[in-house]
Amino acid sequence: FTAVGLTRARNDFLHTLLDSTFKAQTFQQVLHESREAAGKLQALGIAKQVNVALDKGPHDGVRVVFRCEDGSRYALKTGVNVGDDEGTANVTGRINNVWGGGEVLEASYSRGSKTQAAFQGSLSVPVNADPRRHIEVSASQTAADMRPYSTHDEVRRAVGVAYRAVGSVLTHDVRCSAMWRDICNLGSEASPTLRTEAGHTVKTSLAYTVSHDSRDSPTVPSRGSLVRATAEVAGLLGGLKFAKVHGEMQTNQRVGTDFVLATGVQGGVLVGPGRSPLSDRFFVGGQTSVRGFEFRGIGPRDHNDSIGGDVFYAAGVSLLTPLPYVQTPALRGHLWANAGQLALLDDRGLMRQTQRGVRDEVRRFFMCPSVAVGVGLVYHHSMVRVELSCGLPLVAALNDRPKPGLQFGMGVQFL
Repeated sequence: FTAVGLTRARNDFLHTLLDSTFKAQTFQQVLHESREAAGKLQALGIAKQVNVALDKGPHDGVRVVFRCEDGSRYALKTGVNVGDDEGTANVTGRINNVWGGGEVLEASYSRGSKTQAAFQGSLSVPVNADPRRHIEVSASQTAADMRPYSTHDEVRRAVGVAYRAVGSVLTHDVRCSAMWRDICNLGSEASPTLRTEAGHTVKTSLAYTVSHDSRDSPTVPSRGSLVRATAEVAGLLGGLKFAKVHGEMQTNQRVGTDFVLATGVQGGVLVGPGRSPLSDRFFVGGQTSVRGFEFRGIGPRDHNDSIGGDVFYAAGVSLLTPLPYVQTPALRGHLWANAGQLALLDDRGLMRQTQRGVRDEVRRFFMCPSVAVGVGLVYHHSMVRVELSCGLPLVAALNDRPKPGLQFGMGVQFL
């Protein structure tokens, strides 16, 4: 083979990438494998354009010529991310093809309405010259203001290594990480629970995520489904000890020609010796979670602080409708109903001793969720989903923070 125009690709990397081409037995196989190799060169950012030419080689062989244009080496971009009731502005610098094998070195800095400052650096290396499989080493630090739903700041510092494989059906992600968290800068009205949780904690964990996504859009899909499950075990190398499982499922289907019916369900549980750490608990409520409630507005509270829970579930059904006199399909009407519940698995929650007993507490947890219904508008931007809803909470617990009326949300993942 001959590669023309590539100035920053290692020979051993190219031989690995073209290994299947060398093993081809027929002309059709050579053509197919050559096109696959050209696609990999572009997907890895090594080449911007690739043209493949086949010619007769010696000994009745085939000579493959790749005519390439080098990919961009450096990139600098700015952007805005939205989600979890927050907007952040960021700047990202990137070096592509660092050592001639499709490696990517990236660093980013961001600030937001709750994120005081966040830095992340990562190095991603393809496995066997395959753009669908990567090993990534990363380090990050985030300082966040948790107000108004909890009167404290939290600083997180983390290092980790991950392996990600994207298949035709399933995507697998295995991640090993070490994290140092600091709950600090408590407000004068901080609750006793928050004061007990304040200080430093260290977590070392191994997490595995498997997912299947056949949706035609990650933000406002009209068909397809999403299934994702994550299992995490902490304490393998010391620090906090617990096990955590979280799963979600979403389906979308067209009803008639202009309507889309979407259903979603989420759930998770966290178990371990003693009381669970605040930083690892689940939180429920808000426009991207259970609508009709404040952000983190469902579940246990101590005074004005949301303290999260160890077990939760949430479910929702939505109907996207066309709007009269509106020509663009990006703006749709939205009818929805959401329900969810969150609780602690200790003597402050489902395990507390009451006259009704633990069994009745568990039954009430599953049979009496917080519920809200509403109508609104959904706008489908190319990178984000924008919602404006008018919600009516129908069922709420004493500790919940219902939010009737208008509610605005932007993000990628919605219930």
